[in-house]
Amino acid sequence: MIPLRYSLSLLIILLFFSCSQEPPFDTSTDEFILQDGFTIQTIAAEPLLDSPVALSFDNRDRIWAVELPGYMRDIDGSDEEKADGRIVLLEDKNGDGVMDSRRVILDKLQAPRTLLHVYGGLLYSNGGSLFWAKLNNTILGEPLLVDSLYVVGGNIEHQPNSLHYHLDNWIYSANSRTRYRLKDGAWLKEATSFRGQWGLSADIDGRFYYNNNHLPVATDYAMPNQLIQNPWQKVQYGHTQDVASSREIYGYQATAVNRGYQEGVLDAEGKIRHFTSACSPLVYTGNRLGSDLFQDVFVCAPEANLIKRYVQQVKDGQITAFPAYDSTEFLISKDETFRPVNLYNAPDGSMYILDLRKGIIQHRAYMTSYLREKILERGLETFNGRGRIYRVTSTDNESFRHKKPVLRSDADWVIMLASDLHYERLAAQKELVHRQATALKSSIEAIALNTDNPYGQLHALWTLEGMNELDAALWQKAANVSNAPIVHETLIRFSAFFTDDKANQLAYFRRLAALDNRQIDQQLVMRLGGMNTSGADELLLELASGHGNDAVLAEALISGIHNRETEFLRRIRPLNGTDSLQNFLKIALANAESNTVQAPQLPKAFYKDDRTAGFELYQLHCAGCHGMDGKGIDNMAPPLLGSEFVGGSLDRLILLTLNGLKGPLTVNGKRYKMNAEMPGIKNNPALSDEDITALLTFTRNSFSFANPWFPVEKVTKWREATKDRTELFTAEELERY
Repeated sequence: MIPLRYSLSLLIILLFFSCSQEPPFDTSTDEFILQDGFTIQTIAAEPLLDSPVALSFDNRDRIWAVELPGYMRDIDGSDEEKADGRIVLLEDKNGDGVMDSRRVILDKLQAPRTLLHVYGGLLYSNGGSLFWAKLNNTILGEPLLVDSLYVVGGNIEHQPNSLHYHLDNWIYSANSRTRYRLKDGAWLKEATSFRGQWGLSADIDGRFYYNNNHLPVATDYAMPNQLIQNPWQKVQYGHTQDVASSREIYGYQATAVNRGYQEGVLDAEGKIRHFTSACSPLVYTGNRLGSDLFQDVFVCAPEANLIKRYVQQVKDGQITAFPAYDSTEFLISKDETFRPVNLYNAPDGSMYILDLRKGIIQHRAYMTSYLREKILERGLETFNGRGRIYRVTSTDNESFRHKKPVLRSDADWVIMLASDLHYERLAAQKELVHRQATALKSSIEAIALNTDNPYGQLHALWTLEGMNELDAALWQKAANVSNAPIVHETLIRFSAFFTDDKANQLAYFRRLAALDNRQIDQQLVMRLGGMNTSGADELLLELASGHGNDAVLAEALISGIHNRETEFLRRIRPLNGTDSLQNFLKIALANAESNTVQAPQLPKAFYKDDRTAGFELYQLHCAGCHGMDGKGIDNMAPPLLGSEFVGGSLDRLILLTLNGLKGPLTVNGKRYKMNAEMPGIKNNPALSDEDITALLTFTRNSFSFANPWFPVEKVTKWREATKDRTELFTAEELERY
């Protein structure tokens, strides 16, 4: 029997832990206009979060977030190179589904953008490099350099992000041409197709979805790297296909946007009309928003403080994404600092929204004087040091008890491999590949042969591939019993691993061709082209004659017949309905003749995009006198902002920059007498014509409404024409010149 004093103590302890504690942040969601039937909950906010840009769930379903406080910490983008990025772990200690604990895992990172839990460790970016470190619960081991050229250049808005472990066991990023994989203890690195700007998602069949500023939903019509096996073919129809039927968005308030002064950008109320910063498309594959939303695409519009929902329709193999609502959106915020920058399928089947919660989202290198003025008018530059994570569910699924993080065994992961939830299937595949759980091979094979669960089959097959345990006997069994097209597509692809029985494979392929399924036929033509047998070629020609004007299938066929293009062009010429295929083959042959490689190549060197370079050059050569805001500094230099010298004649601007300027001049009707002369930069050996073009492009973009773009040849022309001039221009001489 427990003594009374101990019973009372135990009761007090139990009451303490069972009582709901107030979270350490404001959980209000009153700012949101959300479609009926759904609910939104704040599960993390400042002070637990500061400027989050990415998150990843570990194998215990805990949240790890990347913080980027140095991004546009003020309107001038000051101290951008300061290493103050962090990776933090957020935990829910009392099990109420709301985060109540924060721990810094890594700090002093240089502009981190992404992270991923994979192979028993943490993959993350730091500066321009990609690192991996082994993880023991929350303790990281020594970082291993995976790629020193993860970032090859460009402004932070245009750098790789959103690390994604894919169905094919490779790791991909948005805004990148490189993919990665750890196999047999070594990190592999291969070229892949470029995908989007910010955010990367995939449907349950393994097709990627991505976007850029103005293009909200783009997709690939094949699994990655399948259409780029022929180096001479430029893939135009199977990749980056715009599937959104509308780009219109409907925000709550007038929008501070970069080129709002241009006709058609804003409506009569000052609200933005179309996407200008679309990011992070998410194919929703969870189960807590309702079955009607399964595989719909959600797109962030941080410039308009909203999230748009597209309903997908697949017809004859073609995908179209239609807006789910007329003249409104899935989620709209009344707060201008709501900046949704990433969306996630969560372990619990809900959708997570990552909110940067910042006043300024446009990088200084791209900011126009118009936007700068609007930001200052609204006081948006003062909003820093915040960040939110929201959970969205349907009202039917609102009430649930959050599961506390648990350690799972190998057997637990195998069970998850057959889950109804896509997140769990992919997480299980990833973990089993890492663990190389060969002792459970027979259990995984049983899932691979269970035709009642085709997506369980799919992930089990790829798990075996990742474990190097996929054998010919299992392949044959799966080919005999499977009935789902997506499984057959995978089996066609895996048949290339087992080439000893081509006759049996060909009989299987003929059975599949009789189904007249576009996706299966697309996979067949890629595989048949590489078999190089008379029977395979005969079936390939039959498929070509029936689908030769299908652009995607034509690209798939050409991808599979590398080094046999001339032969196939000769053989398909007599066939009807192959015009597109013949034209594509001729282009590929011309590229081969001229040795013009079209397939993606791994980056070899770092570069700097012109606007980023221009921003840095302006900071170095101009800001000291003209100010970062371009408003000039008393007794040193006149303003550039709104100056006719910046927004007027481009030739005049180039000449004065190259040769310098002295004496009084009039800017915006005001006469300035400068105490210092402006030196020319044409004889600076450190500044190339390209550098000067980048500098002036940034200046015109930032401080005028003029078109900032011009060819470098203009600088080259005027540099040569004035190479012997030693005098600075006066304003009057410049006009006469």
